[in-house]
Amino acid sequence: MDETGRHIGAETELQAVHAAVLRLLRLHQNALDAISQGVLITDANRRTTYVNAAFVELTGYTAEEMLGNSCALLQGAATSAETVQAMREALDRGEPFHGELLNYRKDGTPFWNELKIVPVRDDDGVITQFVGVQRDVTARRDAMNKLSLAARVFEQSNEALAIADLNGRFVAVNNAFTRITGYAEHEAVGQNPRLLKSGLHDENFYQRFWHELQTRGRWEGEIWNRRKDGSVYPEWLSVGRVVDDAGQTVNYVASFSDITERKHAEENVRRLAYYDPLTGLPNRALLHERASQALQIAVRHGEPVALMFLDLDHFKNVNDTLGHPVGDRLLVALAQRMRPVLRDQDTLARVGGDEFVLVLPATDAAGATHVAQKLLQIVQEPLQVEGHELTVTPSIGVAVFPTDAADFDTLFAFADAAMYRAKMSGRATFSFYTAEMQAQMARTLRVENALRRALDRGEMQLHYQPQCTVADGHVVGVEALLRWNHPELGWIGPAEFVPLAESSGQIAVIGRWVLDTALRQLRAWLDAGLSPLRMAVNLSAVQLRQPGLADLVGELLRRHGIEPAWLELELTETMAWDDPEGSARQVARLRAMGLRIALDDFGAGYTSFTHLSLFQAGTLKIDRSLVANITSGVSENSVVAAIVNLARTLRMHTVAEGVETPAQREALLAAGCESAQGWLYGRAMTAEAFLALMLDRRPPPA
Repeated sequence: MDETGRHIGAETELQAVHAAVLRLLRLHQNALDAISQGVLITDANRRTTYVNAAFVELTGYTAEEMLGNSCALLQGAATSAETVQAMREALDRGEPFHGELLNYRKDGTPFWNELKIVPVRDDDGVITQFVGVQRDVTARRDAMNKLSLAARVFEQSNEALAIADLNGRFVAVNNAFTRITGYAEHEAVGQNPRLLKSGLHDENFYQRFWHELQTRGRWEGEIWNRRKDGSVYPEWLSVGRVVDDAGQTVNYVASFSDITERKHAEENVRRLAYYDPLTGLPNRALLHERASQALQIAVRHGEPVALMFLDLDHFKNVNDTLGHPVGDRLLVALAQRMRPVLRDQDTLARVGGDEFVLVLPATDAAGATHVAQKLLQIVQEPLQVEGHELTVTPSIGVAVFPTDAADFDTLFAFADAAMYRAKMSGRATFSFYTAEMQAQMARTLRVENALRRALDRGEMQLHYQPQCTVADGHVVGVEALLRWNHPELGWIGPAEFVPLAESSGQIAVIGRWVLDTALRQLRAWLDAGLSPLRMAVNLSAVQLRQPGLADLVGELLRRHGIEPAWLELELTETMAWDDPEGSARQVARLRAMGLRIALDDFGAGYTSFTHLSLFQAGTLKIDRSLVANITSGVSENSVVAAIVNLARTLRMHTVAEGVETPAQREALLAAGCESAQGWLYGRAMTAEAFLALMLDRRPPPA
């Protein structure tokens, strides 16, 4: 063949080879494009020469954007520098690299890239290319992280966790399971949960448990289980079914916690909420709950219920004399002493300082009488408390359901009223509630409510009763007497409303008004031309205990321009019972101001002579009960005469109260009594009537 023919033949062969190579490259490219993993080929300088379709889909970069660029285009600021450095060092050494990098797509979204890079060498061993295969493993890493997190949570959870198979046998337990139950993992795995059974629940409990678990897919509640050491403990258990994609149960997962401390805390809270911390007896809240239950049962069975209100007589004297710790121990001892008297179904509660209430189911008046008599007997027996032999007496009030009331609150109030009736009857006794008490309670409530607005509505008035010399009837003084004229109830006497004012705390305001009004009236009389005369004003025990009493009296005297000697404050002997020393100091301050002090109702109490030295009064007022009988016999005359002589010895002025007849006046005159007041000399009257009386008695001008 000539030269031209050979040239044409060689060119044809080259074209054929080129075509074959192109077919081979297209075949390889088609093959690379067909695989799901991204492929990137670089030259020896790591400049991209080829990327397949999966790479483009994975990264968002087109082949044109990648060709000639480094794969570092995929790396962001968050990519681990250590991993990138390890990759570079391996490739520099001509070694393959396999690792996971946090890369970024063209749109900026991150993904975890599992990357395998292999160097390609020619026949001489020189690296000519690097072929990288990569895939998105973000989902796998997330799943692995979740599994890892779940495993850490499972092991580190404070709650015990256990997984059981369909046969109910443990396949896995965590550390908290071991800590709570005492069973190690190898001791629990393969065992049935009956391993923890306490024996405190019956089969019905477990049947309900499995029924709810199978029907609802979950059970939650409180259960008692047993530890490995045999101790029983309460736990809060939650069990659920684990289902597959087809909805079939594959496992059971249980979580539980030991609630022993919570149960103890709940019990402590309950004790604080329902029990008296001193005696351990039920308090008012638990009493109400138990009494209400007892009444509900009584209604169903048609049975009576007795409620007793027990109050210790003069218990305050124990606290004031020996101190509250001794009083507290006495209360504890009495509570322990009363318990054996009661049945299991009875309730003994402490509702106040020295107040106890008993609820006696299925007990009528006869049964209540029997219990009250036993309580009176055992409470009065002497007790040894810190070296002191103490004896206290109770006053007991009784109300019975359904005879007296149909609900607890009313029964409680009625028994309380009956208790006060027992105190009025001499104490150390018991009294049953009566309809008369109900009427009295209703009136008392109405009077107490109306009292709160009486001053503002101008319903309070002062009336004035003259105090005259017994010998000639000359007016030497006047006593201011508080009167209340209610628009509906009419005139209400001090004996009824003053105790209510004291117990409700209103006496301080009323007492100030009385002092202010009496001194203002005295000033008006003096301005009208009357000669100075003594104004007597009664003080209550509450007023006497007020620290600012002397300052108040002084301020009112100055405001109205009244000399202290013209004001006489009347006290009763019982006012010093609560605080003798404090009362004595208060009286001393008043006397030091120049006021006169009168001891009212003298002769009516057994402590009268004791209080003469305590109050150092300037006036002794003889009680009306002695005056009423002064003409009936020698005995009463002798008592009045003795009181007058005593007062004369102590340089005290005497005033007889309640003088109504000339015969009483003559007897008082014979006994040496100096002054008197009563209907014989004049009833209590308005300020205008008293002024008219005084003007009528004033001698005509010479």
